[in-house]
Amino acid sequence: MESHRGESSTYRLIVMRRSASEILLVPTGAGLGMPRLIIQPCQRVAEQLTVGLSRVWGVEGYCLMIRSLPTCSRDGEPRWAILESVQQNDAARTGAVWVPRGELDSCVGPDQAQVIWDSLKELNASAKNEESGPFSRPGWLRDLFHWTQEQIAPLGLRLTGAFQQLNASPVFSLIRMETQDRAVWFKATGAPNSHELRVTVALARIFPASLPQILGVHPGWNGWLAAEAEGTPLYNTTDFAAWQHTAEKLAQLQIASIEKTAKLRETAQLRDLRLPTLAKQIGPFLSRMSELMSAQEKLSPAPLARSELRTLAEGLEESCALLARSHFPDALGHIDLSPGNVLVSGDRCVFLDWAEGCISHPLMTFEYLRTYLDRTGIENPAASERLTAAYLRPWIPFYSSDELRREMALSPLVAVFVYAVANDSWRSPDLFRDASRAAYFRGLTRRMYREAIKAARRSELCLS
Repeated sequence: MESHRGESSTYRLIVMRRSASEILLVPTGAGLGMPRLIIQPCQRVAEQLTVGLSRVWGVEGYCLMIRSLPTCSRDGEPRWAILESVQQNDAARTGAVWVPRGELDSCVGPDQAQVIWDSLKELNASAKNEESGPFSRPGWLRDLFHWTQEQIAPLGLRLTGAFQQLNASPVFSLIRMETQDRAVWFKATGAPNSHELRVTVALARIFPASLPQILGVHPGWNGWLAAEAEGTPLYNTTDFAAWQHTAEKLAQLQIASIEKTAKLRETAQLRDLRLPTLAKQIGPFLSRMSELMSAQEKLSPAPLARSELRTLAEGLEESCALLARSHFPDALGHIDLSPGNVLVSGDRCVFLDWAEGCISHPLMTFEYLRTYLDRTGIENPAASERLTAAYLRPWIPFYSSDELRREMALSPLVAVFVYAVANDSWRSPDLFRDASRAAYFRGLTRRMYREAIKAARRSELCLS
């Protein structure tokens, strides 16, 4: 579902139509073969595949499966995807041809023929297994269009047929569909984000000004239809005023949520990341990180020593205790508040992708927003301080400037800890076998340690 990181990747495409009775083949140096597309890193794979298929061969299609083979084939390409053509009779271009499935073995080499046959067999098995998810079944896009039209017809909207598929997997889907007026979005999620439907519907009902309008819910697909919200993604603007506006609107949303946290925990079942819950996880988390540090094989960056982990534990315990002592209220939080999850328009900010929604100390969420600002390269004098001032402005009627400054000084360390324990992946028994995941948690722990040292130094300066 997510984009690949690092270097570009080559995907071989199995493009089918007419219930997989015909397969798209393209000219190669030795005759015909499977289409290939180069996918750039850190971009959505499904979107690149569908756009590339249309641009190069003139075929409008959508993804059913995106896979990696256990081992590379002889040509060194381990990745492939199955796509279905939207149109059943249109001719391809650039020399591409639709070949009857029964003629595949005589048109392509044995390696490619085997990949195609194995892939179609897997697709067929997945389509028959209801637990595999609805989005690997041929024809599901047609069903989605039909269902969507039923939801939007009472609003006087009509689908034009134009769409963009951004994410694809058997249980996840993200598609933008155009109408004669405003576009609509369909999103569906599976494990581990199955709860996002429940969270999004609850938040949209309670805070309609801060989330897109929900137009329909598809329980069988664990998905929902939403009107496209007006606005510019925060990552697309270099206007610092947009960031300040976002920070202020975030604070206003959180203040409005304070009296509703009990209801949100009941109806949306948001993650409990309140300070008492966090304090109980400090010991178990750092014990696990101690094991990860001991298992590190690389010499650099150096693993944290047990004494350094004890210092981190003391810093986390003290920071959580001081934050709890200030009686700052729990509020709605968003662990994944990236610039891509914020739309800014006029006096409104719309916040997206609430799979990582929670109830927590409100300053944790702002810390994530401020961290992203530091990475943007926006040139503005004292940008971080001005963003902080914009966020704190709505809180001033409730707390003194000194109280707010103390809270802000404590929040960076705890915010990293919240991010690390937001889900239970750090508890997984497979963590030690996943080198990249283990390195990720070691990196977070090192960052926490640096924040703990900074916090201790700030405390020493205050005392002196």
